[in-house]
This record gives sequence, structure tokens and C-alpha cells, in this order.
Amino acid sequence: MNTQSLLGYHLSNMKVELFTAQYDAVSPGWRDIDYTPDYSKLYYIVEGTGWVKIGDEQYYPQPGQLVLMPEGVKQSYSATAGQPYTKYWCHFSAKVGDINLFKLLNMPFLLNAGPDKRLDAIFAEMVRYANSDEMYAKLLAKAKLMELFSHYIRLLGENVVSFTNPAAVERLDDILVYIHANIGREITIHELAERVCLHPNYFIRMFKEQVGVPPIQYIMRHKIEKAKELLAQTSFSVSEIADRVGFHDMFYFSRQFKKISGMPPSDFRKQARREFPEQQLMFPPE
Repeated sequence: MNTQSLLGYHLSNMKVELFTAQYDAVSPGWRDIDYTPDYSKLYYIVEGTGWVKIGDEQYYPQPGQLVLMPEGVKQSYSATAGQPYTKYWCHFSAKVGDINLFKLLNMPFLLNAGPDKRLDAIFAEMVRYANSDEMYAKLLAKAKLMELFSHYIRLLGENVVSFTNPAAVERLDDILVYIHANIGREITIHELAERVCLHPNYFIRMFKEQVGVPPIQYIMRHKIEKAKELLAQTSFSVSEIADRVGFHDMFYFSRQFKKISGMPPSDFRKQARREFPEQQLMFPPE
């Protein structure tokens, strides 16, 4: 698994919560100095002037620019002489497992989006749903936040996003390649820790800090993903597939499969065959 694949894993497993979203003009007294919020913020400047400070860097965002202000980072902001900002904005959290996404990844705080009708539409719909009393609205607002974040990453470009601890990621990359290559057998924490010359307890902590889940949970998820692939694309029996992904107890395999995928293996196979009837079998029966 290369760095870009690991980035993709983090983003696909990201969990977001939207706390509030608005479109308004700030007051001339809009100002706060040296505070550290426990939520992240995203501004989309529509018009006006002002400044923000994130960590040690001060910025003067212009209309058409996106501003990311991550949680846990000291910040300041203020209006300036002239017309105060009119902006879309939201407060949110983004985590991989229990870890703040921005402790794992480096992203630019300021992005020149330019006039962007899609960005306008995403923000406008998110604001509308976030402030609606309809039963389904908060769920739609959260979906719009995910769409907004995806659009933001696409505008940045994949080569701009990087890990905060590249040395740990380099170590981890070898471990992930090893896990994927040996997904068909039982993999122990001890053997993984030995590969990177770490004590097992420290290895577990390092793995969770970088991936967002403990190694055993990561291995289990990928065993089930491999089992899904085999169920959909081969004619092997469920027991054969369980054995091929390192389970020697069918009851335990079925229980873990249902826990992760939401249905038993046999039901998953039926659904996959209904959805993709033209799918060619990768492996004929043995």
C-alpha cells in the first residue's frame, strides 16, 4: 500500500459531525484573539475583508477563497477597516477512528477556489438543511459536509495533502503491505511489531495513531473485504472462502462478517450476484 492509498484509506474511513452552518455578514466587531477551539471551521469568503491567524501564520482571505481552521490549533481573527466579510461557514469535526484528522494529515489552510458554482450550491444546501426542522434534514446536511470536504480535497489535488509524521508512515507502509500479502492466514501483533523492531504495546499505539484503528481491527476489516471479493467473484463455498481469509471457525467467520458488513456471507453473495449478474468468476470451482 503506497502513501496515496493510505491517504485514500483515511479519507474513506473519515467520520464527520456538523455542528452548525450559516451564511451571513460578520459584524464590524468580529474579533477573537488567541483561542483554541475544540471544533474545526471552514469559511468560504463571498465578499469583504478581514484577517485570520492559524498557528503562527496570518492570512488575509479574499472573496473566492476557502479557509480551513482545524480544531486544536491556536487561532485569531478580526474584521478590518472597510466592508466586513460575508461568508459561508461551518463548524465540524473530522476523525479517523478516535483521532482528529488534522493531527494525521497536513492540508493548506488557505485555498483559492475562485468563482465556483458547485461550491456555492453545496454550501447553500448544507446551510439550508442544517437549519431545517425536517426529520431528515440533519442527515442531508452531514452528507453535504462530506461532499464539501471531497470537493475541497479535489481542489487541493492529491499531491498537496501529506502526513504529519512521514517517518511513521514509511514504517507503517511496510506493515500494511505485509498484512495485505498475508491476509489468508492468522497474523499476530508480535510478528508485526518484530518487523518494525518495536515493542508490541508501542506498535499498537503507533498503528492506531497513524491509521485510526487498532491493528487487529484493521486486519479483520481487510479479511472481510477479501471475503466479500471472493463471495462476489468466485464459486468457492462459504467455508472455503473463510479458510482462504484465515478463519478456521465458520461460526466466528460468519459472526464477524455480519458484524462488519451487516448481513451473513450467503446473503451478501446473493445480493452481489443480483446487482452484478454479468460479473465473471475469477476462479473456477476446484
